[in-house]
Amino acid sequence: MNDRRKIAPLFAILLLLIVIDILGYMIIEKVHLLDALYMTAISITTVGYREIFALSPTGKLFTIWVIFSGLGTFFYIAGRIAESAFEGNIRRILGRRKMKSMSRLKDHLVIAGFGIMGEQVCRELQKLKVKFIVIDNRGDRFAYAEERGYNVLLGDATDEEILRLAGVDKAKTFVSLLSSDADNIFTVLSARETNPSIFIIARALDTANRNKLFKIGANRVITPYELSSRRIINTVLRPNVVEFIDLMTFAPKMSLSIEEFTIQPGSPFEDKQIKDSGLRQKYNTIVIAIKRMEEMFFNPSPDFKIHANDILILVGEKEKLLELG
Repeated sequence: MNDRRKIAPLFAILLLLIVIDILGYMIIEKVHLLDALYMTAISITTVGYREIFALSPTGKLFTIWVIFSGLGTFFYIAGRIAESAFEGNIRRILGRRKMKSMSRLKDHLVIAGFGIMGEQVCRELQKLKVKFIVIDNRGDRFAYAEERGYNVLLGDATDEEILRLAGVDKAKTFVSLLSSDADNIFTVLSARETNPSIFIIARALDTANRNKLFKIGANRVITPYELSSRRIINTVLRPNVVEFIDLMTFAPKMSLSIEEFTIQPGSPFEDKQIKDSGLRQKYNTIVIAIKRMEEMFFNPSPDFKIHANDILILVGEKEKLLELG
């Protein structure tokens, strides 16, 4: 579809040239419309048929213009069509290979929508070497995502078949960043039906739709304007704290990091007190909070007992935290 939009104006230019050529013959040589059309056709195509009227010196010069302008435009259009066909075949071949590669992904992220926010999210995920697939139904955004080297599907994220192709049933997290709340609601509902255990993050442009997204299965709902206002307030009131968190979370050269770690059943940390878990002694990490069900325990004491499915919020050296994962 995108290639057609690029080639269509070229055909419009060719048609405009033909109209100009016809009018030129009619004005210069004072001939009828059919004779002017005939002369234009045999000149552009250079078929060599006889001239049906004598050309004046001005008409001969005009015919030279007709031949060169018409042939040049025609061959340019033919070249673009051949180029588009070749690129299309290559894209289909590479697309099939990429689909096979994407079908093997597991515990990855699926991002619906490659707008401004989606592009920024993908850029950060790529820096962090996180596996993800992005879905967008716009040809130009699809092409741009391909150029960036992302795993990308061209399709409607509200379509359950597209979600299956993106591996939502095997994915760990689904992020819905579509351009309307109605689409986000629909695709969140489809993603939850496809994978009941997937973690879903959705954007709500209107705060009134936040509760709707929670009700249909979103685990987290982000409202950009509210989030931005909080960020601005925090930066005004405690700029150094914001800078420190950003450095720990996103700076690639920073040795310290803040991460979350889920205690799986059978983990060596299960049913142990923090002081006996070895987290501080062996991994040099600090437990700053523990989330259990819907309750968050901040700054837990050394005697706090760790249970299966607890989520530990840890601060420590990146390399040591990676050993935990």
